[in-house]
Amino acid sequence: MAELERQHVFPSSWQLVGRATQVSEPGSYLSGCFAGEPWVVVRGNDRALRAFYNVCRHKGREVVTGEGSAQQLVCGYHAWRYDLDGKLRSAPRMAGIQNFAREEMGLKPMSVACWGPWVFIRQDGDGSSLVQDFPEVDTTVEQSGWEQLRFAGRKSWVIECNWKVYVDNYLDGGYHVPHMHPSLNAQIDIASYRTETYARSSIQSCNPIEAGNTSTDRARALRIGERAIYAWLYPNFMLNRYGPCLDSNHVVPLGPTRCRVDYEFFFDPDSLGDTASAQAFIKQSIEQSDLTQQEDVAICESVQVGLASTSYDRGRYAPQVERGEHHFHCLLSEDYRRALDPPPAP
Repeated sequence: MAELERQHVFPSSWQLVGRATQVSEPGSYLSGCFAGEPWVVVRGNDRALRAFYNVCRHKGREVVTGEGSAQQLVCGYHAWRYDLDGKLRSAPRMAGIQNFAREEMGLKPMSVACWGPWVFIRQDGDGSSLVQDFPEVDTTVEQSGWEQLRFAGRKSWVIECNWKVYVDNYLDGGYHVPHMHPSLNAQIDIASYRTETYARSSIQSCNPIEAGNTSTDRARALRIGERAIYAWLYPNFMLNRYGPCLDSNHVVPLGPTRCRVDYEFFFDPDSLGDTASAQAFIKQSIEQSDLTQQEDVAICESVQVGLASTSYDRGRYAPQVERGEHHFHCLLSEDYRRALDPPPAP
């Protein structure tokens, strides 16, 4: 199943690779590997953003690693050089080789798009744009005023569970919140929890719990704001928008029983007051996210253990709350079916 997903689920989906500020200047690049596919994003001298498979056309070595700035992308193995637009510029000792077509040996392209503060790539070069895939989420976060937010930090967790277990947990409509997240449950009105599903996304939302006059209640009200929004983009990206905060979650598969979750934290500095109180609020908010994440890690790792039991086959959906989870499974099954039973060639 992991190989099926690597070949047929992830290539057609948009994947987060970094923030636009990391590749804002000509020559700046950012590279990595997702689901076994090395990639590189680079800002050209023409200021266009491009993405490529980060694989030298000679021996297959990664052309660059990490991030940095360069006038050309140079493979460290045999010094093949590529321009920032992916064209092969120099291939030492290859002059005069029969049937060596330099113009056909450039880096293979990927799709690339900026959305909000992020850069996304997609292996498949054709298809709809990122905003066309997720118009409802785009509209919802745009209306929330997220353009005012500023990056504040990043954390990662390696979790001993399949990536789908983590996504399932996120999409269960708040079903587990009263039982597994006591501090979060004290901040939101679980009775107001709603899930709306769309073509390739879903949005869960809820209101803050009614507060009294204590300072703790006021801090909670500030954190949640008028409404908490939990937006999911198929298959493995989430946005948590509430009050002056936004957290992003990107779930990266590391194997059949392991994944990594990358969190990024953003805040609206204009709504947080003076510097000291703003920093205190940001610290408190990240600590709350960390606590919730640790609780989710424990849940997901325990589920992975149970899934391996010979006593378990499958469960049943709770229809009133698990609409988002069911929607995720339907989209996955469509991708699986297309992979296993492709349409006949014309």
